[in-house]
This record gives sequence, structure tokens and C-alpha cells, in this order.
Amino acid sequence: MHPEDIHPNDVERVREKFISQVYQEGSGFTDDLTCLTKNGEEVPTEISGAALDRGEDGTNPTRMIAMLRDISDRVKHRRELEEKVDRLNQFANIISHDLRNPLATVSGHAEMARETGDEEHFDAIEEAVAQMDEMLSDLLDLARQGDLLGERTTVELEPLVRRVWMECDLDAATLEVPSSTRFVADRSRIEEVFSNLFENTRTHCGDAVTVRVGSLDDGRGFYFEDDGGGIPADQQETVFEWGQTTSRDGTGFGLAIVAEIVDAHGWQIDVCEAESGGARFEISGIEP
Repeated sequence: MHPEDIHPNDVERVREKFISQVYQEGSGFTDDLTCLTKNGEEVPTEISGAALDRGEDGTNPTRMIAMLRDISDRVKHRRELEEKVDRLNQFANIISHDLRNPLATVSGHAEMARETGDEEHFDAIEEAVAQMDEMLSDLLDLARQGDLLGERTTVELEPLVRRVWMECDLDAATLEVPSSTRFVADRSRIEEVFSNLFENTRTHCGDAVTVRVGSLDDGRGFYFEDDGGGIPADQQETVFEWGQTTSRDGTGFGLAIVAEIVDAHGWQIDVCEAESGGARFEISGIEP
């Protein structure tokens, strides 16, 4: 077969680099070559070659022999390592981001405890510290496993949402849960989803905001919406990107974390405009 039939997309580059190296130096090597199998599948390969009939002065060969080796397993392993590094970086971002709320709780109640001496502030501090300890333990375990999700159980939407709402200390805001649903998920990660959504709403809408959470009409998901100013249409496709934020107080990690957890569950998240004009997030594709 002609080389153009075996690696049509790489032949010019290989001819320029690899064959030139063999011609000039007597041997050559590259592990950046894609070959086409009989059924049209692309396979990553490495190729090593040597000139066969170089002249007495070691120049002007007219023939060469080359050996191709399938390196699919090596490339797969390298990609897995790269993905693991990316995942660990994201875990670091998640930990640093999600610790902000309990740390703020500790700081606020510590200040109040100094002023009043009221023991209820110490109880709140202990709860926040326990929350941080549990969060760090869970996330570090998951990081070592290389997986964003832990054990999945049946989750009831409304009680979970109200529990997270209480932990986020949004007394000035209003929560409405007109409908509920049940689904299988990693409970702690779904709590993080709502914690980040609540925090995102507070950052962009202030404390005096109304939040509505309920099940989608088809029963295969749920929505989260507020009555704030909404997200401009030209920014709706980028709000889930890491580091993307329109607020001076935002880190750009909250919604990216939400999207990462949703994707890890095999679901889909979309953003649109609520009837009130605020932001609406729809998480769909959930098996009831």
C-alpha cells in the first residue's frame, strides 16, 4: 500500500520530518503518527526507521526500512493521567470555593461571640467546622478515587433544598418549593449544587430575592429560578465556564462546579429566562 493510504492526514508532515531525518542521519523516530486500519479506524502509532543503502560517505540513501507500533494503550493512559490532573485541579478549586461559606459563618459568629458571649454562636461555629471537615474528607476521598461522585441514594428534592437553604443563612430571601420529585444521586454533591446556586443568586441578586425550586413538567428533572435581573442572552452559554463571572464578588467557580456535578451524574443543565425575568436553571435527563 502507498503511505498516503495508510496515514492520509499525516503523510506530508511525516515525509517532511521523519523521512528527512532518516535521509540525513541514517535513522529516525516519531510517536506522533496516525494510521488508518482496514475498516477506517484511526490508530495512534509510533514509527522508527533506518536507511538501508547509504553510500560510503553515509549519504544519499534510496531505500529504508520502517517499523510501526500501535501505541493506543500508551495514548489512552496518557490521556487518563491528563484528565486526572485536570480533575485534581478542579477539586482544588471546588474545595477552596465551597469552604468560603462555612469560613464566613465561623468568622461572623466568632465576632458576635466576642461581643455578646452568647453560647449559640459557639454552636454555629462548631457546626460550620464540622461541615468543613466533612466536605474536605469527602472531596479528598473522591480526589484519590479520581471520581467526582460517591455513593448514590434516593433523594427527595424539597427536604434537601430546604436543608441547604437553612445552612446558607438566607433569612432575608424567600424560598418557594411548589413541587418536588425523587431521583437517585450523590446526596452530598447535590447539596453542593444547591449551595452554589443559592450563593450565586445572593451574589448577583442580593439578599432580598425570591427563589423557586420545583420539578420539571415531564418529571425528569428540576428547575431553580430567581426573580432577579436575569442573565443576558449573550452570556448564557458561558456562565458555566471556569472563572467566568460578572460580579466583583464572584469567583467564577460556583456555576462551573454545578455544571461539573450535573455532568458527572449524566444529566444536562441549561440556563434561560424565568417568567419573572430572572435566571432559570433547568437540570434535565434525570431518571425518576
